Amino acid sequence: MNYPYPTSSDDIYPCDKEIHNSKEVDYKKKQKLEWHLKSGALNHHNFTNMALFVLNDADRQREIKILDYGGGGGQFALVVKSLFPLSQIYLVDIIDYNLLDQFKPLNHQIMFKEFISDDTLFDVIFMNDVLEHVNDPLCVLELLRKKLVDSNGRIFVDTPCQFWIYPITKLFSKKLHTKVLRGTVDYDHQQIWSKSSFRYVVNKAGLRVEKYLETSEFTQGAEFYLDNMHIDNPALRLVGKIFYRLAKLIAKNKIMTILKPSSAFIPKQ
Repeated sequence: MNYPYPTSSDDIYPCDKEIHNSKEVDYKKKQKLEWHLKSGALNHHNFTNMALFVLNDADRQREIKILDYGGGGGQFALVVKSLFPLSQIYLVDIIDYNLLDQFKPLNHQIMFKEFISDDTLFDVIFMNDVLEHVNDPLCVLELLRKKLVDSNGRIFVDTPCQFWIYPITKLFSKKLHTKVLRGTVDYDHQQIWSKSSFRYVVNKAGLRVEKYLETSEFTQGAEFYLDNMHIDNPALRLVGKIFYRLAKLIAKNKIMTILKPSSAFIPKQ
């Protein structure tokens, strides 16, 4: 866990050093595209579930503005536009060049450094696997609340959560517990939420939980996670793959939720 959280606004947004070398940017974009090529099918399915979790048939008839906050490569817009053709999709990411050329036509990009001062307001904001990446989740949620167009605005959050494997491994095997943490919490994934800690920061940000679900979701295949945890033992890898296949039944590893402004923080009309 990155705790206690930073108090200075200067520390809110961790960012890679600025890259001005075009060759290095091209290399990074190639890496991002390769990641999408490997995970595209899983993410397409996940993104469809997310969109339908938040948006409904009435939204199909409206020209709603949707923000993909931390949108990375921009694939999410492809899914949403296919389901809700009248929607306008905006994207902001801490690394501007993460937006792939293949998805640029579907996204209205807002440069990261301009986002706070940008006056665009949104009907729906999506944070797909983003909240676990930020240094100060409270500040980010407060900022996004102010970006909603009115009291009916919605913020969708999809983020990893703790489940039974964490206390079990901590109790019985420090070594295995360390491997689990190595695969799920690092300088990139800075927190794994419990239900109570998630609700605590949501309430402090002037938001309330409208809809809440704990579910099972993966963005990569089993090998990816086993490699991240440095599990080399063939027997353990087999157990890991079986666990992965059964995860929908035995491992609720993700929070999916819709947040709305609480009554004390209704945006001005």
